[in-house]
Amino acid sequence: MADTDNKLKELKTALDQVLTFLKNPAVVTALGQIPDSIKKPVLDGLKKVLDVIKKALDELKKNLSAVTTVKDLLKVINDLLTAAEGLAPGEKATLDSVKTIVKTLSDLPGEQEIKDILDTIEQIIAKLNSL
Repeated sequence: MADTDNKLKELKTALDQVLTFLKNPAVVTALGQIPDSIKKPVLDGLKKVLDVIKKALDELKKNLSAVTTVKDLLKVINDLLTAAEGLAPGEKATLDSVKTIVKTLSDLPGEQEIKDILDTIEQIIAKLNSL
């Protein structure tokens, strides 16, 4: 799940770069000089890609209540593992290994992160529609 979180961060960074690029007046001017017969298929393709990403994020966002419940459970498990370290010092390596797994599972994306990405996608689509 941490991999999902990293992928969302990479996605947000890439979307921010696209939005910054599309807000650049020189880019807007250059795109205005490209014939619609060439520009439209490219922009329509980009909109389709953004729509696919948006649908996937909307699905993830719908299931965030389950994610919160899992995160709460993982916190309890982590607390239990920490307490167990004092009782079983000889098992520290095993407990640390399990704690690493719990940490990985705890790094699920949050609602604000998903909302930020969705907002950026909306801004990009609006900008593409204005070109």
